Amino acid sequence: MDWKKRLGPLGVAVAALIKYGPVILLKGKFFISILLFLGMYWTLYGWWFAVGLTGSVLLHEMGHYLMVRRFGFSAELPMFLPGFGAYVKWNGANVDLSVRAQISLAGPLFGFFSGLIAYGIFLSTGRPVWLALAQFAGWLNLLNMIPVFIFDGASAMAALGAQARMAVVAVSVAMFFTLQEFLFLFIAIATGYRISRRDYPSDPRQGIGYYFIGLIMANGFLSWFATNQAKTLFLNR
Repeated sequence: MDWKKRLGPLGVAVAALIKYGPVILLKGKFFISILLFLGMYWTLYGWWFAVGLTGSVLLHEMGHYLMVRRFGFSAELPMFLPGFGAYVKWNGANVDLSVRAQISLAGPLFGFFSGLIAYGIFLSTGRPVWLALAQFAGWLNLLNMIPVFIFDGASAMAALGAQARMAVVAVSVAMFFTLQEFLFLFIAIATGYRISRRDYPSDPRQGIGYYFIGLIMANGFLSWFATNQAKTLFLNR
């Protein structure tokens, strides 16, 4: 007699655990990490900010995840690290630089959308916490565009040629003087460093350069606009 029949429901449960155990474990890690992340910021800043921040980080990471899957690579659901952020683990050897750049830039793109959603909720509810979240989303995603270390901008910059990198420097300097946001200065300096290294790709992608510039401008203006609206709300009270 089959052992699953002898054990009845317990046998079926054990068989399912053996078959789907790895999937359950992976998703369990995702849910546990996101709950810990949510709990930490709930304790520090309150429920609504914690929900908004967690949602913003989740949307950013899902941008990476969905783009990885779109290109046919395997990826795990985001893993959250309370106090640091989150990351998506994916497998892909010898990936084309433009593909890797699109995967990297999908995070700041989806992160920008999360800021727009937060701002929309602010307009609907009038709760200042959502305006703060919109500002933070723009600022955090702009920070992530600095092309050094493990930031998304670093791998995206690898697909840019000399002209595109110089354009990033020019736009970043102009945005710094326009918005008075020091992150643009850091982007310009880091990009200048990448120019000095001359680590240009053999087949630079101009479109990635436009994409890069568009994202730093979009996230920069989002952060600036939300900050100035918050100042106006504060002065009118």
